[in-house]
Amino acid sequence: MVTNITDKTNILWQLSRIRTDNKREELRRREEIESLHPDIAAIDEEIVQLSLKEARNRILSGSDDSGDSIKTLQDSTEALIARKQQLLTSYGYPADYLEPIYNCPICHDDGMVDGATCICVKKMQIEDLYKNSNLNKILSTENFDTFDLSYYSKECSDDRPSPYDNAEHHLQNAKNFVQYFGKKFDNILMYGEPGLGKTFLTNCIAKELLDRGHSVLYLTSNELFEDILSKAVMGHSKNEALYDLYDCIFSSDLLIIDDLGTELMNSFVQSQFFEIVNRRILEERATIVSTNLTLEQFSDRYTERIMSRIVQHYTFYYFYGENIRYLKRTALLNKNS
Repeated sequence: MVTNITDKTNILWQLSRIRTDNKREELRRREEIESLHPDIAAIDEEIVQLSLKEARNRILSGSDDSGDSIKTLQDSTEALIARKQQLLTSYGYPADYLEPIYNCPICHDDGMVDGATCICVKKMQIEDLYKNSNLNKILSTENFDTFDLSYYSKECSDDRPSPYDNAEHHLQNAKNFVQYFGKKFDNILMYGEPGLGKTFLTNCIAKELLDRGHSVLYLTSNELFEDILSKAVMGHSKNEALYDLYDCIFSSDLLIIDDLGTELMNSFVQSQFFEIVNRRILEERATIVSTNLTLEQFSDRYTERIMSRIVQHYTFYYFYGENIRYLKRTALLNKNS
């Protein structure tokens, strides 16, 4: 996956186009109503005249003490709005058909809220990031509909469930994670040997949440620590887009860190990983971590502070069984031979 997040200037240009398109649609709707239902248009005109009359009276009286008159104006306006909405629905339109149209209700498609970048801009940047990578193609083939449990053995060994039952359990938990996302705070640590479906299941979750409009940032461990954090935190880059991506590490609805344990370990990685884990827990922003390490290796590699947060706030998905990637390749070779 590339880590060149779309330039914010381009995103702001996109927002400008969105505002223009929405204003054009607002005008079309108003012209439609004026043409087909002049009784509704007359109510809008009456609301405007009420406001003008109140402003005129205040100017002529020279008084700012207009509490009673403002209350009367509000009551009259609310009654007219209710009448307008009733007429709209009676003609088969939504009650808010003539209201301003915004893709983002937070910033009204301006991209900024109280001097800060709106979350919608960050979401658009992440979406463009996926479009410019091969992850879009991957998610079209790796999703809940294509997760195939038949590759997992139903044979039991020791006292634990079969690989099939284990994977089925994780699959259902992943679907529950998606279903209650935003209502119930949870994080996931997927661990086990390579080729057992950890990344596949992570992609299933990512696609479902992206389809539902959530911001999801997917990074491999090396991309996270070497391509982004080392350059942004250590000041090795002046690229504004990089700092936007750095901000998304903390602000995205879901952060996915794949292949944790492959990064070059040092004190910087330890401190930054703790900062990500701890801050996202405090702000109740979900994180999914996948690793090929055993829990013992994981505990030896990362600090006690990190392990403490993960043990307390993460649900563990342990994968075991035969290498699924190997089984799929073997089946494909046999099919083509």
